[in-house]
Parts: sequence; C-alpha cells; structure tokens
Amino acid sequence: MRGLLFLLSALFLLESTKGIEYEELDEHAKKIVDKAIEQGNKDHGKGKHLDFYTIVRRDSNMLNVILRPTSCPSTRPTVHLKECKTEDKRPQVSCIDCNGRMDPCLLLRETEEIKKRMNECPSPPSVNTKETHHTGSAHAIFQKGGNHQKNGCLGCI
Repeated sequence: MRGLLFLLSALFLLESTKGIEYEELDEHAKKIVDKAIEQGNKDHGKGKHLDFYTIVRRDSNMLNVILRPTSCPSTRPTVHLKECKTEDKRPQVSCIDCNGRMDPCLLLRETEEIKKRMNECPSPPSVNTKETHHTGSAHAIFQKGGNHQKNGCLGCI
C-alpha cells in the first residue's frame, strides 16, 4: 500500500512539474540532463529514443531526471533531439545524478530503488561549518557596526 501511495505521489508530482523545456534549463542542469539522456538510452533505449521530460529536484546535490520515449527511433549518439515529441508510453526512466555521479538509470516503476538512491545521496559539506545560525540573527538588533558601535537599546542609541 505504501509503495502504491509513493507511486501515485510521484506520478502526481510528474504531472504537476510538466512543462519545463530543455532550452529553459541552466547550463549546469543541461549537462546533467545530457548525461542522463546518454545513460538512459544506453540502459533502456531499445527501439525508441529516450529524451528529457522533466527534472524532479530533491536538493542542491541531487537531480532526478525523468526521461520518456519519443516519436523518434533510437539513435546514436544519444543527445537531446528537439524535433522528437515525448510520448506517454513505457519505458519511463529515472536517472539520478548524485554529487556529479550517475549510476545506471532505473525504470520509473522501480519506486523503492529510486527512493533508496535518493535517500542515500549524501549532502555536500557545509561551507561555513564553524559558524552556527541563530534564529533572528539578520534582525537589526543583532547587527554589528564599525569600531564606534554603541551599546544599548535601538531607541536609546
């Protein structure tokens, strides 16, 4: 039952994020999508060319690229083909880029393995590991001035 709910929520998410065009992606995302298209076609692109459908982002270190079959036959080299229209047929493929590494792509129906890979993707180390964040620290009361900082309440200074 839990797997079915996860599948339904993933499908709902896919439908709600539909509409992202390849040309609208930034250069970093395009590189990952191109790598996913190549990997997805190598793993599952038998007969029809698999191409970009959407990106499901989890966080800054991981992208989950969804590929769908297109109207074009499988071609080499496997790149984004603007003239091919994506179809709502199988195989639909999930290619997960984790910190620049992409393992073999999975069929979208392999929800448990997709979820496992997404959860196992480690976050990159924080840039400011020595500093801690204090809630409200951006507020004027917590701001530090120059050498001539006066102490006291804001209304008194």
